[in-house]
Amino acid sequence: MNAVELTAGAASVRLFPEAGGRLGQIEVDGTRLLRGEEFASLGWGHWGSYPLLPWSNRIPRGEFSFEGRACSVPVNREEDGTAIHGLVAAVPWRVVEIDERSATMEVRVVEGSYDVRGSQSFTVTETHLDQTLAVTNTSDATVPVGLGIHPWFIAGEVRVPADRMWPGDTPMPTGPSVPVDADHDLRALRVPPPMDRCFTALTDTTAEVPGLRLSWSGPVTQVVVYSGTPGWVCVEPVTMANDGFGLAERGIEGHGVAALAPGETFEVKYRFAWAPS
Repeated sequence: MNAVELTAGAASVRLFPEAGGRLGQIEVDGTRLLRGEEFASLGWGHWGSYPLLPWSNRIPRGEFSFEGRACSVPVNREEDGTAIHGLVAAVPWRVVEIDERSATMEVRVVEGSYDVRGSQSFTVTETHLDQTLAVTNTSDATVPVGLGIHPWFIAGEVRVPADRMWPGDTPMPTGPSVPVDADHDLRALRVPPPMDRCFTALTDTTAEVPGLRLSWSGPVTQVVVYSGTPGWVCVEPVTMANDGFGLAERGIEGHGVAALAPGETFEVKYRFAWAPS
């Protein structure tokens, strides 16, 4: 894999355009903050921080309905027969601009019911990394979309500003959101127990993760937390709930799914901030 490296002061960032356009590593003063490319052999879903576009998390059977028409996308998780994490995290992106501190990438995907263009820009400073993620509908029909990122952080204390969560013993919601219970309450800084949980009713635009403060702007309505792999924790700010398309079909509020008309763009911004040297 060819890496693009951005640097500012004691901070360096490694991007991997050919590996799903992902952020592969953030290193500050010699400390690595992400599960890096040395874990790439585990598969595209298990390292770095990769973009989720044009949806996040799972679609059962890869099938859903939108505005009365049947839609489908390829199933890519055989364990549960779902389409997971969108269409762009395992395909090459094209670098369109680059300098010492910033880079911009794009990808065009025509797959299933989607014809979309994704774009990402990254800019590193001595204190933070900014990322902008966007999807543009390049088809002639309105489509449902969601955006997000899936970063793998070193395990430790996290804080997620969410008053509610989606119920169920699997990542797929079984009904309307419910208040967080004691086992899943991450509103105060703590080491999370093993979980794969989608949180909602966000009260802030910042989460705390080991070594970083992760913040966002734009239509982020959910944060997914996965802590089932020893040594690592995923904290994923996303714009739609797990199985958001299914929740929208059933008329359950808070799903976060956006309808994107032809030619329109949907965008979110993220900041990974660390203490300055």
